[in-house]
Amino acid sequence: MKRVLITGGAGFVGLHLARHLLENNYEVTLVDNFSRPNDDEDFLKVTDHKNCKTIKGDITSVNTFQYLEKNYYDYIYHLAAFNGTANFYNYPVEVLKTGVLGTINLLDWIVGQDKGKILYTSSCEAYAGTMKVMGDKFPIPTSEDIPLSIDDVTNVRWSYGVGKLTSEIAFNCYKHGRDFDRYCIVRPHNFFGPRMGFEHVVAQFIERIIRNETPFRIYGGEETRSFNYIDNVTESLVMLMETDKTNGEVYHIGNDKEEMKIIDLAKMLFEVAGKEPNFEILPAPEGSVKRRCPNINKLRGLGYDIIYSTEEGLEKTYNWYVDNYDWYSLKGKRKR
Repeated sequence: MKRVLITGGAGFVGLHLARHLLENNYEVTLVDNFSRPNDDEDFLKVTDHKNCKTIKGDITSVNTFQYLEKNYYDYIYHLAAFNGTANFYNYPVEVLKTGVLGTINLLDWIVGQDKGKILYTSSCEAYAGTMKVMGDKFPIPTSEDIPLSIDDVTNVRWSYGVGKLTSEIAFNCYKHGRDFDRYCIVRPHNFFGPRMGFEHVVAQFIERIIRNETPFRIYGGEETRSFNYIDNVTESLVMLMETDKTNGEVYHIGNDKEEMKIIDLAKMLFEVAGKEPNFEILPAPEGSVKRRCPNINKLRGLGYDIIYSTEEGLEKTYNWYVDNYDWYSLKGKRKR
């Protein structure tokens, strides 16, 4: 039985990944600070599993790592992050420390061990500055060789993106300075699915549809994104982890088959909900990125392709939020 450690294991991607692994006979340890409510049915099903163990800890503290056995884990999914745009402004120090110190502490802990590959989830935010500077010349779909950059170091919004960028640098530094290359870096692009909170545009739209908001306000609407359902994500993460071909490499993960306008996303969700929309189109937020779509040809080179379409994923996600709305709307929003 393979042994897996997931940092940020109680989060959106972490818990879905843990469920997938447990269903396929892995032993899973979740490390998380459990700062958001976690007594929902999905969480309890995972953590009550006989092959699942939880450790409450803050990876920005080296003390947390004393509770982790060395030379024990085959695979380490480093997903821990303090996400959410509002948090970037309200808690920039905490966002930055989680992004940078958490990675450094993990790397210091694993160096010298005989086993354990790390898969690190970076972010397309790491090249958002490049996108802004290049403007219309920015290549879309975007491949892994795009330069990473931050366009304004005085803007604390980049507390998250800088953490991701710095962590990517850290992995390469430990590769060259500590001879550690058992890692793979992935850059997620617009993941969505059940239990993702309410910060993501898909969840925000679903919540407003459930509340029968009318008129249904859309800010912009012509901007495009490429949405990737969470079950696609878990399949691709496991594939990237469990081959030596990905060691020391960077991969984009997303859905490049279905780049769509935000207005079309809203229309699709209303169709899933069986409701008639009454849209009010307003100006896009200042600084909104016009397009975002990853190139995943490198991932396809390993034999992967999209399994679930955006529409299939939206239907599963909408139904989950309807079934869990009373609990989740009261307790599921992250609090500090």
